[in-house]
Amino acid sequence: MMTRTRFADATLYLFLMLPLLRLYADMRSAEWVLADAIPPSGEAAALLMFAAMAIGPFVRLFGLRRPFLQWLMRRRRNIGVAAFCYAVLHLGFYLADMGSLDFILAEIGAPGIWTGWFAFFLMALPAAASNDWSMRLLRRRWKLVQRLLYGVVALTIIHWALLMYGWTEPLVHAAPMLLLYGAAAIRYMLLRKRTTP
Repeated sequence: MMTRTRFADATLYLFLMLPLLRLYADMRSAEWVLADAIPPSGEAAALLMFAAMAIGPFVRLFGLRRPFLQWLMRRRRNIGVAAFCYAVLHLGFYLADMGSLDFILAEIGAPGIWTGWFAFFLMALPAAASNDWSMRLLRRRWKLVQRLLYGVVALTIIHWALLMYGWTEPLVHAAPMLLLYGAAAIRYMLLRKRTTP
């Protein structure tokens, strides 16, 4: 069982590194410029965040009896922290490409930009608290911090849509997570209705 868990962990960590390997491969191209790294790093951050967020409703729908789902719940934090790391990378590439504080401030009021900044700072709070010490310190308040991620999801989708001039791409990528939340909410309401006298 331990060997299987270690193999699953190694596979997960390799999966989390794939966007980084893609960025490295792109950088080796002679035509590569710094701005080319901004979209894929942001996409990696968004997709991993959607994946981490989807685990909760997925487990609520199918229960925790299966060992794989137990393992997935334990690793949800790792996926979320990886998403934030790619968000840091995304922001770093953006700042380096802008190259000047004047340029950064000049466009910070654009909806496609400030939504990204707001999403990043909201995401930073649960990321900073994603450790055992912080969770023990916050106790039940950890759930309040975690709920900030719902705002992060909304802002990320808006940020993505405004910069890509369309809603199709971000909504397609967020659809599995949104559908799982919808299905989990419907299941909860049906169970509550069944148990209410």
